[in-house]
Amino acid sequence: MKNEFGRNQIPVDELLDRLETVDQGEALFLARLGGDDPARSRARTSMVEAAKRGGRERELEAAQHEVTHWVNTWFSGGFQIAGYGRDVTPGEAAVKAAPAVLDAIGALVVGDLLSTDDFEALMGPWRELTGDHPAGGETPGID
Repeated sequence: MKNEFGRNQIPVDELLDRLETVDQGEALFLARLGGDDPARSRARTSMVEAAKRGGRERELEAAQHEVTHWVNTWFSGGFQIAGYGRDVTPGEAAVKAAPAVLDAIGALVVGDLLSTDDFEALMGPWRELTGDHPAGGETPGID
């Protein structure tokens, strides 16, 4: 069984699968939600600290590398290239969306090590895109 993202492999894989279907409009949507929110900034620090504390730095880096690869495909002729000619190129849209995606994927890698508030702050923009809000207040990824 593949386990490059640690104990939360399945939700990370699911996010990466969904990420492959994100189009330019959805990337711009994420970019608009990915502003400089103080709660998300604090949660990012908590995410990195949790990865260090939990021995998941390698898993976090591997997941973040997948997001970098996704951004690069927007510049290297992936299906998204068809959007050229608009005010914002597909590559620019992906770059602007990347912080929100990196937040979400990091939250999933170390979700069981984060507070609920930090997890929710990091997942917020991604959940707005996907409409994937937990039922009954449960937070996937947190034990």
